[in-house]
Amino acid sequence: MAVNWNKLKPWNWFKKEQNQQASRLPVRRAEVVDHPLARLHEELDRVFEDVFRGFGLPAWRPFWSAPVWEGFRPSVDISENRKGYTIRVEVPGVEKEDLSVTVEDDTLVIAGEKKQEKEEDEGGYHCVERSYGAFRRLISLPADADQDKLEARFRNGVLTITIPKVEGARSAVREVTIQ
Repeated sequence: MAVNWNKLKPWNWFKKEQNQQASRLPVRRAEVVDHPLARLHEELDRVFEDVFRGFGLPAWRPFWSAPVWEGFRPSVDISENRKGYTIRVEVPGVEKEDLSVTVEDDTLVIAGEKKQEKEEDEGGYHCVERSYGAFRRLISLPADADQDKLEARFRNGVLTITIPKVEGARSAVREVTIQ
């Protein structure tokens, strides 16, 4: 009996996102970062991040640097049971109408926009930590995900997507008997 090594290798849910960096859309944190040094700092961080990612290491984030221009990138939790997969996306402050969920070539695309609140007050900011702007998350679906029965629900700032597994999904590896 041959060992199916692919079963030991974990599924990379974010392979398309890592390859294309499609979710890195420009995002504004109010108007406080429109400074040439802030843009230079952001570009240098992006270069280091790309180098680290090329070696399969976690993203570069120097301990001395606070993120100056960090994109709004919702956090994603993915769980699995014998019946299917559940994907939960935290999108606080995003309205249901500003979200879209599509499937494109075995990839789940979650896109949306967190709109900046307009304040009529003449006062200035002392601290701005909330991010605004468009986002896009790409999640590669495994072969046994039934894309036709995918369901999405939005409640209390959390988008929950359930994907049942296909009955008797065909394995990508098949043992061939040698005669």
